[in-house]
Amino acid sequence: MIHPLETERLRLLPWGTDDWRELQPIAQDREVMRYISNGQPWTDERIRELVDRQIAGFAQRGFCLWRLLHKAGGQMVGFCGLQPLAGTGEIEIGWWLGRAWWAQGLATEAARATMSDGFSRVGLERIVAIAQPENRASLHVMEKLGMTFESETTHRGFRVVLCAITRLAWERSLPD
Repeated sequence: MIHPLETERLRLLPWGTDDWRELQPIAQDREVMRYISNGQPWTDERIRELVDRQIAGFAQRGFCLWRLLHKAGGQMVGFCGLQPLAGTGEIEIGWWLGRAWWAQGLATEAARATMSDGFSRVGLERIVAIAQPENRASLHVMEKLGMTFESETTHRGFRVVLCAITRLAWERSLPD
């Protein structure tokens, strides 16, 4: 059993089969989904599929897109974690937050814990992230994580920016 990751304000936990219901209001919010794929809210079936993939991925690899629970009230604020980036052989870090939780530094806080876990416990040598070029908030999180621009490419039919960081660059960025 892997101990849950924790930050000052968040607990990062694996998913249970019924947890898709907590993700539903986030994945069906047009503003949250604006820069995800085609920008359309997700159906219940698609949300369940995402959660099922995370459960399976955690069982197979020991990591996933973790559920984010706010410590103060216990509510789910979104997710952040690692998963294979389809069609590339890379491992990507990704995050979604409910709109009420934007602009509070929570995505960066969760992503730092995720990245640390990916490099230390999981043993990754490199982590990438993608975002549509218009998604300035996610690009800013990537920058705060020390990730650097590598390319503009197409992923699943959508134009994205790909940024990356190596384990060595991550370790060099840590405070002494």
